[in-house]
Amino acid sequence: MPLAPSVLLIVLATAAAAPQADAPLSTPPLPSSSDTCATAEADYTRGFDALVAGDDHSALEAFEHVLAACPTHPYAGELARLTRTRLGPGAKLAEAALLIAPEKPSGFARGSLVVWQTGHGATQGALLCGIIDCDGRGYLAASLLGAGVGAAVSLYATHENGVTSGQSAAINSGTTWGVWYGLAATQVFDIDDESALATVMGSTLSLTGAGIAVALLTHPTAGQVSLANSGGLWSGVITALILAAAGDGERSAFFAIESVVTGVGITSFAVLSQSLPVSRGRMLLIDSGGILGGLLGAATVALLGANDGEPIAIGAAVGAVGGLALTAYITRDFDGPSTPAPEVAVAPTVMGRGGVGLALGGRF
Repeated sequence: MPLAPSVLLIVLATAAAAPQADAPLSTPPLPSSSDTCATAEADYTRGFDALVAGDDHSALEAFEHVLAACPTHPYAGELARLTRTRLGPGAKLAEAALLIAPEKPSGFARGSLVVWQTGHGATQGALLCGIIDCDGRGYLAASLLGAGVGAAVSLYATHENGVTSGQSAAINSGTTWGVWYGLAATQVFDIDDESALATVMGSTLSLTGAGIAVALLTHPTAGQVSLANSGGLWSGVITALILAAAGDGERSAFFAIESVVTGVGITSFAVLSQSLPVSRGRMLLIDSGGILGGLLGAATVALLGANDGEPIAIGAAVGAVGGLALTAYITRDFDGPSTPAPEVAVAPTVMGRGGVGLALGGRF
């Protein structure tokens, strides 16, 4: 990953060594005392200032000029090497590689999966009981049995190899989207009573299975799953606001459009996540920006005197889009390397004319 801006401070206190009996009466001057090295000091100062400011390209160019004019410059060589490291292709790709690198199984991911699938099992039990028309005790028994099955299956399936945060998120997201698509299908096809409950059950189980397939075949990261989920969520929310402002439409058409738009959003952003590494933390911030932007847009339109719901809905949609875009831009460096803690090192050094000194280096 790119190194943090570093400043090399060197303070040398030298004491002349005692002359030997056969020491020469005169010594050659320091390289920096030559005319070429003296003229290179301006380039060295310019390169040092650029390095401190984070302009690595200009810094490297200046240090190369210094070395061309004065190859024996005591500091330009090391600083040029540092700058080349910061500009190296490996350093440029390190941040992206970490964000898309395979995650390791963790106890938190496993616990999240177990909790979510326990709730999934309880929901399936309640839906099944609704289909067969249980009484109150039957609902409790079916929910308890379903919760136990969900917990047992998720625990057993992950007891050997564990599960990563991305895999857990993919499976749990499949369960959540299964509920949404099941409910949407009941509205699109005007399904009532037991058939509606069966539709939600089947949709939830099916998309949970799809989430398991994605988790096992693609090994997504938590950030990739979050990006895909946010794409589907905000596509559906913004489209719903626009449809609400457009006027009275049929309920089945509304849910049909929402289902298609949500699916396109999930798929598109899932593909985008393969080339746009992002962390789950950054996606949460972007989602928060969308919420705040939507509320601000709706409040602004309302404060301007709008009494109807249509202008407020449009204001909320525009505000949500603006909030998402602005937060995505503001957090563009959120996943970058953190600034390291200041470091100071002191080491003895030997001067070229037999003197000794002290080198003080720092990074902050």
